[in-house]
Amino acid sequence: MSYYQLFSNYGRDVYFSYTEKNEYDQSDFRKGLVYPLDEKLHYSIDKFDPYLNEYDILPTIGGLLVSLKFKKLVERLGSDCQFISAVITSTKSGEINDSFFVMNILNVISCLDMEKSEYKPLLKSLPNGPIEVLSVKYVPNSLDGHHIARMKEYKGYIIVDDVFIKACKVQKIKGVMFVKEG
Repeated sequence: MSYYQLFSNYGRDVYFSYTEKNEYDQSDFRKGLVYPLDEKLHYSIDKFDPYLNEYDILPTIGGLLVSLKFKKLVERLGSDCQFISAVITSTKSGEINDSFFVMNILNVISCLDMEKSEYKPLLKSLPNGPIEVLSVKYVPNSLDGHHIARMKEYKGYIIVDDVFIKACKVQKIKGVMFVKEG
């Protein structure tokens, strides 16, 4: 089984930003913690592009924004993800789009092959602290039946397997890109 890193690939170079309206800290989405579902999460963007709703995954600062189509695909695969309703606001026009969900990945799995990968400490003063990954090699079979997970060693990485990629191709998921190890 091969593993890949998941990226968003949107029509212009922009990020949908997690706003200060949210009580939940955006870094908690990297910890695999369940979010209380009693309120929507807020994101902002400068303007809405006419092609926005054609995309199934959006580039974000904060938890990933995904379409209903992408949400259903992940749920069919049985992956441990939580989906929270989102409200995206245009800072220029004040328009609102509430058709996306925040995908909260609950699987945080150790899958980085520390022997074969290249990495260095993010801060020289903390040699055993967070790392910067330069070249990735994954531990074989480390996702253990999960199709999507966060990498424990570097929680900014979302890792998927061949089954996930095949499902995305079959469903014609738009805005997603996969990078193989190496």
